[in-house]
Amino acid sequence: MSDFGQNPSPGDLQFQHAEPLPAHADDPNVRRCVICKAPIGLTYFHAQGQVVCPMCAQRIQSGQQAPPVISLVHAALYGAGAALAGSILWAAVAILFHVQLGIIAIVVGVMVGKAVRAGSRGLGGRPQQILAVLLTYFAITTSYMLVYLHAVETNPQVPEQLMTLLVIFAAAPFYGLTRGVGGLISLFIVFIALQQAWRLTGRSQILLMGPYQTASAE
Repeated sequence: MSDFGQNPSPGDLQFQHAEPLPAHADDPNVRRCVICKAPIGLTYFHAQGQVVCPMCAQRIQSGQQAPPVISLVHAALYGAGAALAGSILWAAVAILFHVQLGIIAIVVGVMVGKAVRAGSRGLGGRPQQILAVLLTYFAITTSYMLVYLHAVETNPQVPEQLMTLLVIFAAAPFYGLTRGVGGLISLFIVFIALQQAWRLTGRSQILLMGPYQTASAE
């Protein structure tokens, strides 16, 4: 099933080999839909060469439609909430345990990606992908700001150049390059996080063919 129980993604299908339909529906080895595992009835479809039932075929087709424009607003709200939660999570770990776990960046990317897709009612597209990547990067850089504000809490000061600080924090993930191999690994993990957000909000591209009839229906 897909992440949102609505539209299956290409990852929901197994494309290693095609599975032919049996001649009789009551065959103990009756083929089932590769997505929902329900027995195939009188009609079926092929999705990337695999057998799917009409209901799942309809879900695949729906998942490949462009989301309505209004859904981008909902996606932004859902994604912003996930980004804020992810930023607080990363900052809390860094402050409480005095470490910055790069793996949390991937968690943030997944959180934002799923939230954006949920806001779009399970549909994906290029606008959703761009939104998810931007929100994920925003969450990561904002976490650096929260850690910084906590660090200066014992010595309160009002920054004179707020815009300069914002620019500095926006580029914070790249400062790790000055730390050698460790910095490169951290930056690579950030890239993976952005990639997860992009992947989770993409529109499914599944070749759907049919409908066909089983042998018993002929």
